[in-house]
Amino acid sequence: MFKKLFGALTGDNKQENQNYEAQTSNDNYENDYEDEYQEVEYDPETLHGTHYTVEDFDAEVAERAEAWIADERASGENLEDKDIKNIYFNYRRTVYTEWNNCDSDQMIRFEHANSLKYSGVQTSGFVKVDDNNPFLEPVHGVDLRTYTAMCLKISAGVDYLEVCKAMGFEPAVWEELNTIWPQRMGEDTSFTVTTLFGQYYAENVTVPQLENLKAEISEEGAANLERIKTDRYFYEELAGARQAAYEYGIDGAQWILDTFGINLADFQSVAMQWMTEQNQNWNSADITEFHDYQQAKQKEYAAKFAAEQGGNIADDVNF
Repeated sequence: MFKKLFGALTGDNKQENQNYEAQTSNDNYENDYEDEYQEVEYDPETLHGTHYTVEDFDAEVAERAEAWIADERASGENLEDKDIKNIYFNYRRTVYTEWNNCDSDQMIRFEHANSLKYSGVQTSGFVKVDDNNPFLEPVHGVDLRTYTAMCLKISAGVDYLEVCKAMGFEPAVWEELNTIWPQRMGEDTSFTVTTLFGQYYAENVTVPQLENLKAEISEEGAANLERIKTDRYFYEELAGARQAAYEYGIDGAQWILDTFGINLADFQSVAMQWMTEQNQNWNSADITEFHDYQQAKQKEYAAKFAAEQGGNIADDVNF
């Protein structure tokens, strides 16, 4: 249960984004900026430029999108809902880039900050919570934050019976909690529950009842844990090694624990921290560099695991 959930949170299971090539028209917009990117003051919450209003921005996007949609329908095109959403998506990108004279990285930061408003989906690092959200109602008096704290302790190696005892309820209650909360994550199309769970995980949250339950960690493990929190390259190395381990039939999480002394909960907490930081400070050059580094390390560890297992099956095949 935990590993599948963590995989969804950290991007191991990715959904493909649909792209729609939309033509853009600049006839009704006069660009007052120079061709080179220049400093623009942005609203810290919405990341819209402060030199225009959100209402004017949305109106401009709607005007361009609806004009395109009308032309398409006039030519006999049968547009589905997904087509219309993609038309709006592309014009939103076009208008934002024009009005702020910005690069693609800033545009993606804007999309992350406004993902709930424009796409109906939450993005890690920009969670907006509705107090009346039925998916966040406590289960047996246990809210999502407390459930996350319990998951952290259990995935760190603390026996779930000890966690239940500290919380003051029977193991059967935990079984229901661990059924209902993941079920809500699957049903919540805005991904509020899943994203908020990941945010709490990144914060390594706890509750008073569980503070005295400590997972054992060696001195070396503690040092490695601190290192992956501050050294992105070291984190990417271990992430690549873990993936390579799984591909060779090795429990990657257990291998990280045995080799580096870092338990699953702590590793996933750091993974969520790096994901959140990446979303908030999107930099395509850095992302590409870290991705390539992880892939290179994954290949290195794959070769290591293959050698330990006597080599790959195809190594002795000559063509």
